[in-house]
Amino acid sequence: MTRLRTIAVYGWALPTTTLGLLAGLATLATGGAVQSRQGALEFHGGFSTWLANRVRFNAMTLGHVILGAHLLALDVCRDHEQAHVRQAEKWGLIFIPAYLLSSVWEWSRGRHYYLDNWFERDARRACGECW
Repeated sequence: MTRLRTIAVYGWALPTTTLGLLAGLATLATGGAVQSRQGALEFHGGFSTWLANRVRFNAMTLGHVILGAHLLALDVCRDHEQAHVRQAEKWGLIFIPAYLLSSVWEWSRGRHYYLDNWFERDARRACGECW
């Protein structure tokens, strides 16, 4: 990726990434850790673990930030979460509203709000998961 394109992509995803960075700071402030992998910051432990246990996820992506319940969850879920990073790069500011709208749409049709969400199906396809 050229330097200019990289700046543009990170800038386009920045609104979503900012939410992830706030969660990442909370993670670090509560004893968690961070690592950089494939152009994203991955946080685990502390607040990330607390949030994962409350919301029930192994890993969650917010722009160029991935929150993991623990280090192993980040390793196992990396390809799937990286697909969400690419989605955030493509959708930019409207990624979160579009994701939520997809969940509401599927739920209103009697389908599963998470498993049938277009962004989740797309991420599973992108990393070769079969569901």
